[in-house]
This record gives sequence, C-alpha cells and structure tokens, in this order.
Amino acid sequence: MKRKKPMQRGGPLKRTGSLRPRSKKKSAEYVERRKLVSRLLGERPYCEACPVFARHDEVSLYNRKASVDIHELKRRSQGGSILEEDNLLAVCRECHDRIGHEPKLAIELGLAVPGWWTKP
Repeated sequence: MKRKKPMQRGGPLKRTGSLRPRSKKKSAEYVERRKLVSRLLGERPYCEACPVFARHDEVSLYNRKASVDIHELKRRSQGGSILEEDNLLAVCRECHDRIGHEPKLAIELGLAVPGWWTKP
C-alpha cells in the first residue's frame, strides 16, 4: 500500500490564551470543597487521628492538637470523593504526615482505605 503525504493545515496552530489549570466543572467542585473544608474544620476543631495513633502507640497521655487539614480516607486517584463527608477526617499536620508516610498502618487503624475497597 502506498503511503500518502501528511495532511496539510493552513499554518501553525495559534493559541489564543493561556490554558486553564482546571476545567469549569472541577473549579465549581473546588468552590464547594472550600466551603465544606471550612465548615468541617469549624465543627471538628480537634484532630480525629491523635486518639487513634495514641491507642496504637499505647500512650495514655497525649496532646490532642487542633485540626488544620482535611484527610480523605479514600484517595481521589482511587475513586474517592472530595465532597462526601463520610470520606473526610479533620486532622492535625503531624497526623496527616504520618498517615501519608505509613499507609499500611493507616489502613490497619482505619485512617485510610485501600483503593479496591467499596462500601457494602
């Protein structure tokens, strides 16, 4: 079979503006997310993971810190929602870092959910 010439266009493609970092749909979702995060941090002023880690570390006295982050139990990349309250925990920065650095432990303690898990 004979190969044809590549298709010719009217010239180089011209970009009319800068690319948007997010689509309009995702931007609207993030507006809702910001409202949800500020509400949850107000409703849950203390870290929800501190007592769980203290029980695991067998510490009877611990300092329960203020929550500053919202942690998603099931990651977005694994199909988790950023707008479902059941999927969100208010945590301090230290616990959020520990959940990220020790994923197996976080799954065992119920602070993270494996990607293949679905609700019954």
